[in-house]
Amino acid sequence: MAEVFPRYYRPRPYQAEAHVLFRTKRIAGLVFPRQSGKDMCLSMENIQRRLMFPKTNGVYIAPDAPSVRNILYDKSYYEASIGQNIKMLMDNVPESKVSWKDTRMEGRFTNKSILKLEGWFQTGRQENGVGTAFDDYAFTELSLFTREDPIPRLMPIITTEESNKRLMFVATPRGKRQNPLWQIMESNKNNPEFGILIRDIDDLNAMQKRYGLPPVRSEAQLEIDKQTYLERFGNTRMFEQEYYCSFEEMDAAAVYGEAYTKLLSDNRVTDFNLDPAHPVYVAFDIGSSGIHSDATSWIAFQWFNNKLFLYDCGEGHGLALPEYVDILQQKHWFNKLAYIILPWDGDHHETAVNTTPADMMRQRFPNVAVLAKGTNIWTVKGIPNTESGDVITAVQQTRMQLYNTIVHKTNCDRVTACFENYKYKYNNAMQEWSAFPVHDQYSHMMDALRYVVQAVKELDFFGGQLYDSSRKADSDTYEDDWSGVWA
Repeated sequence: MAEVFPRYYRPRPYQAEAHVLFRTKRIAGLVFPRQSGKDMCLSMENIQRRLMFPKTNGVYIAPDAPSVRNILYDKSYYEASIGQNIKMLMDNVPESKVSWKDTRMEGRFTNKSILKLEGWFQTGRQENGVGTAFDDYAFTELSLFTREDPIPRLMPIITTEESNKRLMFVATPRGKRQNPLWQIMESNKNNPEFGILIRDIDDLNAMQKRYGLPPVRSEAQLEIDKQTYLERFGNTRMFEQEYYCSFEEMDAAAVYGEAYTKLLSDNRVTDFNLDPAHPVYVAFDIGSSGIHSDATSWIAFQWFNNKLFLYDCGEGHGLALPEYVDILQQKHWFNKLAYIILPWDGDHHETAVNTTPADMMRQRFPNVAVLAKGTNIWTVKGIPNTESGDVITAVQQTRMQLYNTIVHKTNCDRVTACFENYKYKYNNAMQEWSAFPVHDQYSHMMDALRYVVQAVKELDFFGGQLYDSSRKADSDTYEDDWSGVWA
């Protein structure tokens, strides 16, 4: 077997173009379609530099360790020249030049260079990140690092004048807001040491055709892909991102993606004044006691003429629930506040604590309403009868309400950020999206929004009077039919 590197990898025309970029810019990236060989290109570039420059260290970084193992370390592909599958990393590097350490996912080269594969968000570690002693930093799927943008922490290391360090990345788009890929592109527009190639599937196919090579993905395949995305998500936003590298499209996994897109297109995300003839309500999602990362979120809103107006919002960590009244008192609309609204567990106390969250809040503000639990307020037909049925129902109810909602652009910027980033959970075992949203930093504000919508329902149901948790509600008198939603 040949002792040259790479044994099998022969760059396609667009990959060859990418290698030139990586070798001429200190900070360089590729925005390519899905399954176009961008990780193959970047990994071969990283290995090439380890072989060319003895005693240098490179790191290949994915959002987490399982991802980097799946994307790169264990990745195999069919090699037509020998008619069999090969390992992308191991089989392209002669065994005489490197020793691969499976447990640590690293390659130790005979010239004393090292290539490590790591996850940025490490399970069991208190801090995210990787070491600072690497010469080359290579990020895969940079746009998926939404929990924390890794680039600002590394830029001072990369850009030091006497440094020979490099930063490389590959990705497909995921919108613009809070997207590390978009941020690095925008912040380096005028940096002569920065370069990026953005190529959609048509660009790659055209380049392949010029060299007499088959397309990366045929028109027939693309049509099948498009239909698959349409059937799975009910839209083609993800298809446009994955194959046409559109930054304008929101992630198809966004729970309220379609409704939020309609909000924007209708210009219903805009600054507006409160209506002085109607009261203000504030709905809370209460963070878990003693868990600093579990935020308490609130949304201030008005409801009249069958329209919902989201006017203000906020989040906090580590404060007792009554302390949020101090924050609300600083708002110019506090004198119009009619009710503070808590979720159903506001009337439940923890073990060894006699007072409930609602009791504590009433010591600071007299009008506190507690919502009914789940579907006590309205009967729902045609949904799965599971423990999570209440969440699914509330999400659907909220999605419908957003088509008749106006959002204050300045005050509710956090709400709109959560619209873009609140996503369904991906089931890795089943390789499909689940029906339930991810519980993360974006879910707290969205939980508060669900309580806003539930409060609106209760306001209507009780003739303008919010739910009194001391009495029983007759759930049979209000009825929604969702039988067509799950088809």
